[in-house]
Amino acid sequence: MWFWILLTLVILIIYFGNQHYFSYWSKCKIPFKEPTFLFGELWDMFASKKSQGQYFASLYEKYKHQKIVGLYFSYRPTLLVCDPDMIQEVMIKDFSSFHDRGFAFDEEYDPLTSNIFGLAGQRWRDLRVKLSPTFTSGKLKGMYPIVHNCGQVLQDYIEKEVKNGNDTFDTHDLLGRFTTTVISSVAFGIDNDCINDRENIFRKMGMKIFDTNFAQVARIFLSTFLPELMLFLKIKNVSQEIEHFIMSVVRQSIELREKEKIERKDFMQLMIQLKNQGFVSVDKDEDKEDLPDDHSKISDRKKLTFNEIAGNTFIFFAAGFETSSSTSNLCLFELSRNPEIQKKVQDEIDQAMKKTNSSEITYDVLQELKYLDMCINETLRKYPVITVILRKCTKDHTFAGTKYTIKKGTTLFIPVEGLHRDPKIYEKSLVFNPERFRDSPTGLGESKGTFYIPFGDGPRICIGARMGKLQTKIGLAMMLSKFSFELVDKKLNDNEFEVNPKLFVMTPKERIIMRAIAR
Repeated sequence: MWFWILLTLVILIIYFGNQHYFSYWSKCKIPFKEPTFLFGELWDMFASKKSQGQYFASLYEKYKHQKIVGLYFSYRPTLLVCDPDMIQEVMIKDFSSFHDRGFAFDEEYDPLTSNIFGLAGQRWRDLRVKLSPTFTSGKLKGMYPIVHNCGQVLQDYIEKEVKNGNDTFDTHDLLGRFTTTVISSVAFGIDNDCINDRENIFRKMGMKIFDTNFAQVARIFLSTFLPELMLFLKIKNVSQEIEHFIMSVVRQSIELREKEKIERKDFMQLMIQLKNQGFVSVDKDEDKEDLPDDHSKISDRKKLTFNEIAGNTFIFFAAGFETSSSTSNLCLFELSRNPEIQKKVQDEIDQAMKKTNSSEITYDVLQELKYLDMCINETLRKYPVITVILRKCTKDHTFAGTKYTIKKGTTLFIPVEGLHRDPKIYEKSLVFNPERFRDSPTGLGESKGTFYIPFGDGPRICIGARMGKLQTKIGLAMMLSKFSFELVDKKLNDNEFEVNPKLFVMTPKERIIMRAIAR
């Protein structure tokens, strides 16, 4: 008897609690998606077997006429922002109300979260000012010889394999090994070769970061959708093995350089400057326009801690190699499907080398490759690596020209994949057409506001975007200057690939194999 009474009470509490929490958006008078009982969107995301980008793109397609739509992740109210004008308001015009990403971070317990990607408020602002000078065009030009050497190793490897009769490549894996070589060399200051050495420790650790095992997928999911629960349960963003590796390598690199007085033009050297003097030294020939307005005052700020160096080296490594390798791979995929576009890129490379009287892909040659830039930009439109952008409302906000008010603490999702593939914004959106970007930085999209956002936008735009595009561009240029590529599976010439639903970065579910043909 008492069992049934207790069970009835529990059911009633759950029912009325559910009714209370799931009435939040209706009370705010904001359009909302009817939630799944108890779990809200969490259940639908798991049940749909779609990637994160595809799931939010499907919501965007269904509700974009509403401009914004309320969602529930379990009992956590969140907002999907579909309207480009409102997205511009969030990311640029009223950035002060949305300057945080809302990810979980606990610097004491989880030291690698001391990075520019996840930090919030004034901590983020101070760190952004400190780190901005590390990614100027002048600093990247200084790092170029390191990146070029990695590209030369890639080119030599393909040439060797083709001569030995091994002319087919899993290009995602190959380009992943290339970008891991670049990032580990530039970020940690350690010369290594992941291209020829598949068992290289940096390659192994990089793959573990993006492993699709349950523990790693759960970490990413909780950090994105239930950060408070992640903090409560004291779950770290990465495994102890990865944390130990990053912290050890960073500590050893700093100690060796300071003891032996080694200086090298790379990211680690700039981190050491920030640790010792609190600001990055400006090179004599550096363009001052690349520097933040308050760079001159940065010497008065606190110096970088060891955890901040480790955290930012980690995020540079993790974000840098996978995003760039995926972009390079998918650009090469489209060039293989469109041989006339591939030929146009190769002709441009040949002409640029002839114009600069160079037999190599120098920094000056790379600056001449405008059409290749267009191809990369179109790849980032059709295949945005980061398919969803998060923002957290940091104070109550009413959207301009509406009666929609959202409360401080609300998480907002911006559906990048949905926007980039919307046929009402981009004509024939699934057609790969680099010409969209000939005279437009946003690809001639037919919309007002902000809609082309492969690296985000506004003050929180990806700080490493230049570096990412640099290594993507040189990798492709080195490959295409010597080789042409075609798809082994001819079915892919006319069909879209299936996306891996387990990864948060847009990646094909099955390997894409390409054949390299010497020019």
